[in-house]
Amino acid sequence: MSDREGGRAAEAPDLRQAGGDSDPGCHQDREHRGCCPVGEGARGGQRRELSYFGVKVAMIEPGFFKTHVTNSKVLLRNFKQLWDRGSSEVKDIYGEKFLASCLKLIKRMEQKCTEDLSLVTNCMEHALIACHPRTRYSAGWDAKLFYLPLSYMPTFLVDAMLYVSTPKPAMAL
Repeated sequence: MSDREGGRAAEAPDLRQAGGDSDPGCHQDREHRGCCPVGEGARGGQRRELSYFGVKVAMIEPGFFKTHVTNSKVLLRNFKQLWDRGSSEVKDIYGEKFLASCLKLIKRMEQKCTEDLSLVTNCMEHALIACHPRTRYSAGWDAKLFYLPLSYMPTFLVDAMLYVSTPKPAMAL
């Protein structure tokens, strides 16, 4: 399959050509470009804007997967380093209880992560080679059953749910 002149992609531009280097045929990181996490508003806007030029954009919205980004040892170390570098005023506002709650949340998060990365790569593969790719892909049960429905709820309701389940600063109102 070639993105160069005369290839299948030359007939109808798609995600593989969205990227912007001088040679659209040499994107070694094209999968990365298609699934960078940005806000829904930005992705939806880009998708609609590029559709005028015949470019199809597929949004891949994964849940939690075991990767270096979700490695609890790395997250705990970085969180503690940031806390140690913070001013005493900030530490007083948030309090030690906030720190302990956040560290506990980070440890629990890794237990919820899925190890099967093929769920994401299967979505990427379908988005890249399907004749009729979907606009949105949700990889993982947490994305399908929690995050996707959350994205359709009113903001005030999502905020209320998150306020209940996240740690609060010591000097919060």
